[in-house]
Amino acid sequence: MWSHTRSLELLVLAATVAPAELIRVATAFGPAAGADRARAARRGLLGAPAAYLLVTAAALAVAADGGFVPDTLTGWRTGALWLPAAAAAGAALVGAEFALGAVPRLPAGTGLPRLAVHRDGGAVGGGYAAAVLVTAAAEELLYRGLWTGVLHEGLHLPAGVAVAAAAAAYAVGHLFFGGLAVAQKALSGTVFGLLMVVSGSLAVPLVAHLAQNGVVFALAVRQERGARPAGGREAVG
Repeated sequence: MWSHTRSLELLVLAATVAPAELIRVATAFGPAAGADRARAARRGLLGAPAAYLLVTAAALAVAADGGFVPDTLTGWRTGALWLPAAAAAGAALVGAEFALGAVPRLPAGTGLPRLAVHRDGGAVGGGYAAAVLVTAAAEELLYRGLWTGVLHEGLHLPAGVAVAAAAAAYAVGHLFFGGLAVAQKALSGTVFGLLMVVSGSLAVPLVAHLAQNGVVFALAVRQERGARPAGGREAVG
């Protein structure tokens, strides 16, 4: 059953646009950015997934209490072929995001940048793997499950409009990682949303997102073992 007062749905969505920006708020009165690289790395590693978990949990709690939990959050059944296809799509998105990040360099004639993972200098390990996977799960529950569901099922917007709006919110949520990450995540968010609409299951974009972040983790491990490259970056999330 949906709430008769649409302001509640819209307020919940507005409050979940950019969870990672909570890190900036929490550290606004602390040491200057870059003054302590180790602290900055820990802030990105722990702060981003913590912020997403906090905001997602709060949003889902309000949605449940307000009686406007969309069907997208409860739809997990899907055909067996969808899951490997989703994993392949998620892995391919890493290359697509990199290609998008390389576009601004082409007119300058500086050549293609090397693929690098944006991780603020933090060490790669179990904590990093957990962070990227937890963040992916929270983002899918929030943007594909809640956002797309509220806009399409609750406010009766066309599915394409709901997917685009959710992708935009998901992209802005990566403003913490820079403007390039926003453009990259707008692309990924659109693909995740379309996967959910076409498959009818939240499990499909979740698997795609986990696969994407799994590839990012593998690249981060490789990057740490070798020389640190310069150039294009792949933002985590």
